[in-house]
Amino acid sequence: MLHDTTPELDGPRDHDDLNALDHALSDGGVDHATRRGLLRRAGIGAATVGAATVLGGSGTALAQSGRKPSTTALRTLASAIATSEAFGVTFLTEAIRRAPGTPSAQFTDVLKAANTAEFDHIVGLRKLGGRPVTERFWIPDALFGGGGAGVFTSIEIVENIEISAYLLAVTQFARAGQSTGARTLAAAMGVESEHRALARFAQSALGNNRGVPDDRSFEAFPYRSTKQIQGAIASNGIGFGVQGKAPGKFYEYPGDPTKNGSGLANNIRRPQ
Repeated sequence: MLHDTTPELDGPRDHDDLNALDHALSDGGVDHATRRGLLRRAGIGAATVGAATVLGGSGTALAQSGRKPSTTALRTLASAIATSEAFGVTFLTEAIRRAPGTPSAQFTDVLKAANTAEFDHIVGLRKLGGRPVTERFWIPDALFGGGGAGVFTSIEIVENIEISAYLLAVTQFARAGQSTGARTLAAAMGVESEHRALARFAQSALGNNRGVPDDRSFEAFPYRSTKQIQGAIASNGIGFGVQGKAPGKFYEYPGDPTKNGSGLANNIRRPQ
């Protein structure tokens, strides 16, 4: 009988896991006292605590090492993606709130379906040990594009980053022999690719011609470490728990879109 070894939530951390986390935090420039506090919390079964630091740190120990990733490393990467998905829910919820009376209103149901999917991805990532490390996001005003094509340009940009992050995660979970985890991540990435194509279609419909929306045979993989992913996000003025560099404001993660009117009841809401 085959046994899946996908990490469970909040299981005990072994010595190797804690060492791996310590090295990742050290690579990210975290001082000894802070690392000690984070490691203590990790050792008693707290939610993944290194993700925020590693997401903004070097990330090379996690992403580019040729060795088999530890359970903690996988949880850290799942948490980084879960944080990006929580941003997605926050952004889409606000875009939907702003949509009435704007050109993007005709795509409201598309936005709502995407919003539900982003939330459901967080649920799936939690089963892999991932937890959003913040529920407060700095979103630049420009990303909403006045309710026109610009909001879908923003979605395309973020989806490109997320797809690359999922490719990184699939690689790491596969390297660790986590077949169910890798399949869950691949299934979510497939939906993110749908979002990208729909965002390109909506831009063209609203006057920003993007050409054929499904214009790729394979998705690009430009970001191969958490540092690169964080850099791509920050370059667009977005802040995860911190103020970004572009004019905007903080928004709080709103939770399940189907409970606040900003989501639809999608099909296949859990990984198969």
